[in-house]
Amino acid sequence: MSDGFHNDYGGETIEELRIRENNPYLKAVTPSDIDKKLRLYHKSLSEPFKEITEEDYYDLLDVLPPLRMRQNSFFVGEPYYGNMYSFCFTRQGRYFKGLRSVLTPQSELDSQIDRHMEIINRKAVILKEETSKMVTTGTRLIPYYFSLDGKQSVFICNLVIQSDSRQARTDMANTLKSLRRNHYQFYKGKGHYETPDELIDHVSGKKFTLVSDGHFFQYPPGRESATFIGHIKETSEEFLFRIYDREYFLYLLKRLRTVKKESAQGQINIKS
Repeated sequence: MSDGFHNDYGGETIEELRIRENNPYLKAVTPSDIDKKLRLYHKSLSEPFKEITEEDYYDLLDVLPPLRMRQNSFFVGEPYYGNMYSFCFTRQGRYFKGLRSVLTPQSELDSQIDRHMEIINRKAVILKEETSKMVTTGTRLIPYYFSLDGKQSVFICNLVIQSDSRQARTDMANTLKSLRRNHYQFYKGKGHYETPDELIDHVSGKKFTLVSDGHFFQYPPGRESATFIGHIKETSEEFLFRIYDREYFLYLLKRLRTVKKESAQGQINIKS
C-alpha cells in the first residue's frame, strides 16, 4: 500500500481486503512486521513427528535426490515452504516424518529424534480412586489419574456415575484411548477433531474463528496440564483438549497465531 490506501498488487482498499479474506482484523503492516510473522509461521510449521509406513518412507526418498542424506534420515528434495522440508527418519524399525528447516543443525535433529522416541516408548499406568465421592443424591465421582514411568500421578478427569452410567463409562473409555493414542501428551475430551492440529487445520483452511473459553495461554510452572476448550464461531462445533506436555503446548501457541481467535470474555486478535 505505497499510496497509503490501495493494495499494490490488486488495487483493493483495506476494507475490500477484509471482506474478501473474511477477516475483519486484517491490517496493513510494515516489512519488519512481515519478517516477524514469517519467523513465527516457520516455527508453527515445525510439527511433531508423525509415524508413516515403510512404503511411504521410501517413496519420499525417491521424490527427488534427497538432501543431507544419512544412514537413517534424510530431507525430501522438494521444499514445502521456504527452507522448510519434510524430514524423514527411521528408528527401531519404525518410520517418521515432520517438517523441519533444512538448516537445522544435526545435533538438534538428533535431540528432537531422541525426544520423540522417548515420548512414544514411555510407559504409563492408569489409576483410579477406589472410593467414589458422593456429590449429590444419586451422583458419584471417581477420579482417574495416570503415572508416567513411575512418576507422580496427574489428574485425567472424573467418571460421573448416575442412575445410568453406560454413557459415562463409554466416554471415559474414549478419553483413555485418546490419551494412549497421543502418547499421554494430550487427550480429546469433546468434539469432532481428534487432535488440536486437525482442529486448527480445519479452522485455518476455512478461515473460521476459534472462540476459546478460559485462559489457554497460561501454563505456569508446576501446573500439570492446560485445558484448550471452546467452539468454532461459524459452526458452533465444540472442542476440548487437555494438554499435559509443555513442549506440545508451546507448539500449539505458535500454530494458534496463524488463525483468527476470539475469547468468550471478549474479542482478541492474536495475529497482532
